[in-house]
Amino acid sequence: MKRMTPLLTLVTGAGMAAVLFAMSAQAAPTSAPPKADAAPPASAADAPPAPSGSQPPELSPGASAPPSAEPGATDVPAAGTPEQKVDASWTGRLNNGASIAITSRDGAAEAYVCDGKDMELWLRGTAADGKLALDGKNAKLTGTFDGSEATGKLTIGGETTTFTAKATAGTAPVVYRATPQLRDAGVDGGWILRPDGTQIGVLTWNGRPIPAPPLDPAFGTTIVEGLTVTARPVIPAPEPGR
Repeated sequence: MKRMTPLLTLVTGAGMAAVLFAMSAQAAPTSAPPKADAAPPASAADAPPAPSGSQPPELSPGASAPPSAEPGATDVPAAGTPEQKVDASWTGRLNNGASIAITSRDGAAEAYVCDGKDMELWLRGTAADGKLALDGKNAKLTGTFDGSEATGKLTIGGETTTFTAKATAGTAPVVYRATPQLRDAGVDGGWILRPDGTQIGVLTWNGRPIPAPPLDPAFGTTIVEGLTVTARPVIPAPEPGR
């Protein structure tokens, strides 16, 4: 019995050591595995480039594409477009040698024709949409015009002649006529002032036509047999009913 005592003591000590080691292992904190670094958020710059030749996104069902102008399409004036009226003047000659001046204001037009001796004629009408249409005493003028010239024909008493007149620059008057007061007194006259500074006209004096003396445009006057004759620029006005 005495021989087994040391053995029991040794076994008992070893068992207690094993129990203490197990308890120490359970009490120790468990170390967590290291965390992996988080990946940075993706940015637009990191996105892969779109493949070349990619097609635009299709329209959603029911959506319509914006209208596109057809090649060569032009605006067409709507019906009832107002007349294109002009403010312009033209001076020139007829093929019979007479001189002509046409002046237009807001579509109304007046023309003066004379030979500088004893023939003169006044006409009134319109100048719009590139067309001339004027009437006078037993006379009719028709033609066309643009920014550079006016051309057409003049019919007087059944005889027709053609004319060409160049557009004048600026706004200086090209036609003058004796004042209404003088005309009421039986004195009439007209003057064409050409762009080159020359003049031509006819004056009816004492009931007979004579070559018109030069007119001073600064004052609108001239002298005939010692008497002052006054003239004013012709400014067309629409006729009643036009």
